[in-house]
Amino acid sequence: MSTARAGALALLLVALPGARSLAADAAPRDAYLAELVARSFFRGLLEGQPETVLPLCAAEVNLDGERLRGPALGARLRELSTRARQKGLRLRKLVVLTAEEAVRRYGPPPSRLRGSVVPGRAVVLARFNQSGVVAVLARGPGLWRVTALTD
Repeated sequence: MSTARAGALALLLVALPGARSLAADAAPRDAYLAELVARSFFRGLLEGQPETVLPLCAAEVNLDGERLRGPALGARLRELSTRARQKGLRLRKLVVLTAEEAVRRYGPPPSRLRGSVVPGRAVVLARFNQSGVVAVLARGPGLWRVTALTD
């Protein structure tokens, strides 16, 4: 590799803000699976198919500090899906971090998420065209599951 190319590559790596955002120490070992679940979850909500996201949720989900399950959870997800479609939200970016890394970078979680952001879980920062959302995922039997969601 020429010196000029090596220098340009080094400059590119240094100039990229957040280049380590998905470094091995920052993301869960199977971050790609957590990201896949989160991406599918948000896609279902944004496409107006909240029933497709229910299997991606834990039995109980903390939505903005309110713990919901069963029919109440399904109703709230339908509500969120309707609002997202009315606003024309589009998913722009996902960042997956361990709970420990999220706390290290951003400080302690707000009180409505405090019981959800615990070691061993993944924190997903989702950026939309108009807003952002934080989802917390826990490993369930064979799959990551959404356990909390807040804006």
